[in-house]
Amino acid sequence: MKNDDIPSVPDAVWLEERLGEGSLWRPDEAALPAELTHSGTREFLLTVGFPAVHLDVVGIDTRHVRGEDPLEPVDADEIFGERYPDDDSPPENFCFTVATWYDQHLMLDAADGGITHYDPNGWDHGAGWKGPAADSLPVLAVLLGLIAESSDALDSADDAVRAAAVAELRRRMTGLEPCAGDSEFWDGAFEDLV
Repeated sequence: MKNDDIPSVPDAVWLEERLGEGSLWRPDEAALPAELTHSGTREFLLTVGFPAVHLDVVGIDTRHVRGEDPLEPVDADEIFGERYPDDDSPPENFCFTVATWYDQHLMLDAADGGITHYDPNGWDHGAGWKGPAADSLPVLAVLLGLIAESSDALDSADDAVRAAAVAELRRRMTGLEPCAGDSEFWDGAFEDLV
């Protein structure tokens, strides 16, 4: 593991040291959807980029961002239960899937840049909101980098080494992002390792 000098907004060098050279998706302006209105998120994507990786040790996948439609806008009011079922008006609030863990999603809010855990198994999709998972896309990128730099210890055959690595990683993650300490998404991703 590296030291505790953890950036809240990483640069490309910091991320690629942990996730691998060429691991960042850095779109051009034309590739970003108009619905993504949060200026800080747009700037981060254009200048630093976001990891397009599969973290095998925990099963978190962000590789879809390199796909044909990397950030497909979703009606946030519909999936989070803020829209009445018979409301056919055009969507006003949008979000985008930026990471998955099995069928669970981390959603980027188009307007405020926050990252929310969405469970698509919620009743009528409306009960899928499971709370915040990261304050911003840059913070999520750092959390993915921290997982990557700990992956050897997390994948250890030694139960004690693995448990210590999980505890230390969770400490570092919550030091940067307090909501990671009681997030169902992060709890689920680490539960098989301890």
